[in-house]
Amino acid sequence: MKVVADTVVECGGTHIGVLPRYMAEYAYPDLTELVWTDTMSERKEYIRSVARELAIVLPGGIGTMDEFFETLTLAKLGKYDGHILVCNIKGYYDNLEALLDYFVRSGMLDPAARALVDFPTSLEEFEKLLEAC
Repeated sequence: MKVVADTVVECGGTHIGVLPRYMAEYAYPDLTELVWTDTMSERKEYIRSVARELAIVLPGGIGTMDEFFETLTLAKLGKYDGHILVCNIKGYYDNLEALLDYFVRSGMLDPAARALVDFPTSLEEFEKLLEAC
């Protein structure tokens, strides 16, 4: 996220951070705005409330996976109306895509829920999907 944050600042963009108070030491210093929450759950709920139409998943680790799977679950249950784009540039999320497809084949995920997630593999494909949202 630091690379994204640095690039936003370099380009003169707006950068809003959302952090639980217990993570104050991780706050990026050049944020345009910082929204404090009491818990990680409140953080995720706030982010989804302002990203109602689209959730974008960038390369990340277990925290990103937590946010992704919770958002996908809520979308499947009709509690999140946005679409989910997983940036799969350079194949970073090939295994995640394969896992979801495996869940469908094994009957653990219905095809309609799987269709809530796209895995663009190029900037051009990503831009086309953004325009469609």
